[in-house]
Amino acid sequence: MFSSVEQETIARLRQSSELLKLIKELEPEDETIDSDIFKIQKGYLFVSLYSSIEYVITHVVGRYLELLKHEPKKPMEYRRYILCSILNSNFSSIRDCSKKIIWDKKASLFDALFSDDLASIDESVFPTDGLNISYKQIQDIWKFFHLSGPELPNGVSYLLLKEIKEHRNAIAHGREKAADIGGRYTPVTLSKKVKSIEKLCLHIIEAFNSSYSNEEFLVSVVA
Repeated sequence: MFSSVEQETIARLRQSSELLKLIKELEPEDETIDSDIFKIQKGYLFVSLYSSIEYVITHVVGRYLELLKHEPKKPMEYRRYILCSILNSNFSSIRDCSKKIIWDKKASLFDALFSDDLASIDESVFPTDGLNISYKQIQDIWKFFHLSGPELPNGVSYLLLKEIKEHRNAIAHGREKAADIGGRYTPVTLSKKVKSIEKLCLHIIEAFNSSYSNEEFLVSVVA
């Protein structure tokens, strides 16, 4: 069900592993040698790690909604926070309409909510604030899809996500040079971060896979 997302995620994780391999090969044997290319590659590893996190979150959500779209139910059959995504167009129409028709739009929202028609699901909806992916966005995803279990797997801290996001943004937006950030880390430390992000990405995919397989998106299943 999520095999394509998993394969593409693993491909991106492999990029980080290959970059880490290169970093280890570039590591100077003499600690007194100051190698810029060594530090630059260490800095860019954070960009690579961030790309895996963003990919898995955005694409696993899209795939989940796509699967729900293939076998739609009546809106009231879904658990409550999932309705935030399913009825997103109705919420948007209220937000964007003029005062003249706002009450009609509110009525339309409840007509859709209590309708006996099957839900019309837009798989492009992403239920979070749209900012760079961090622990807050993962918390939102867990909440709005009623995912079971912890947001983060054992051994993975929210501080790691904050660290990766901040370093990626600092490099991407030119606030800091990759060499300056990379110079703060050893290959051993970076290796641990790569393994943690691999664990996190697979954990996210498994959470959605379990939710869909067990139909945890339905009220009747958890009632």
